[in-house]
Amino acid sequence: MATHSAINATGAVASVGDGSAGGSAGGGSAPGAEGARRVLAVLQAFSPQHHSLTARDLAESTGIPLPSMYRYIALLREMGLLVGDDRGSYHLSVRLISLARAAEAAEPIIEFADPVMRNLAVECGETVILVRLVARTPVCVHRVESAHHLRATFEPGQPLPLHRGASGRILLAGLAPHTRRDYLGPMVQGDPEVAASLEEAVVEAAKRGWAVSEEEIDRGVWAASAAVTDGRSIIAALTVPSPLVRAPRELQDNLLGQVRAAARELSELLRNARQP
Repeated sequence: MATHSAINATGAVASVGDGSAGGSAGGGSAPGAEGARRVLAVLQAFSPQHHSLTARDLAESTGIPLPSMYRYIALLREMGLLVGDDRGSYHLSVRLISLARAAEAAEPIIEFADPVMRNLAVECGETVILVRLVARTPVCVHRVESAHHLRATFEPGQPLPLHRGASGRILLAGLAPHTRRDYLGPMVQGDPEVAASLEEAVVEAAKRGWAVSEEEIDRGVWAASAAVTDGRSIIAALTVPSPLVRAPRELQDNLLGQVRAAARELSELLRNARQP
């Protein structure tokens, strides 16, 4: 049985009930777009683990008042993007599948990454994921699954925590120091000691080009992640999450080496593709 990552999609969506803006790729927020931001927050509240939600569930996870939530649900149903059932729950429409496929097809890195990831999955016997930073959130953009019944499973499009896990540290390591401070600002205010420890770990990951984590996201899971670069900067993290029962300490160095070698291979492919 697969071990699914228990990450609530709201980790990628800022609370919008009070008019506060969520993060954007440029670190700012589009003015005058609160209604659109709320509608998108409703869609982003769904995940493979939370695929059917009531209006109250959606209101609680997004911070949108319940009366407003009913209006947004009505709009999304009218557009054919949400489907309701007789129990008062809602789920995403199959119309969104084509959008997901379009998004994946538009990621040019996947064309280069897929064969490298498949070879790595065969070599190490574990699931391999490619993670990129999207609007301040690490997102799994591609996955090659392990053949094992017991495996860590991440769905393409699934958000991961920015402040926990090996992938997040690698992606933070690719940011300019002032941008990283901006990203970590809320954590510094909430827990300066934890923020300082994370900053130290990120700096170390930047020097090494790799990071590991143990049970930071899922219990019983160890992960190795390595930086993927395009010759100029870190653009992704290549990560292998493995159940600890198959990644005891005596095998972790070997698994990390396999991940690093695959990341170097992918980085070389991307650098060559940029050359005229």
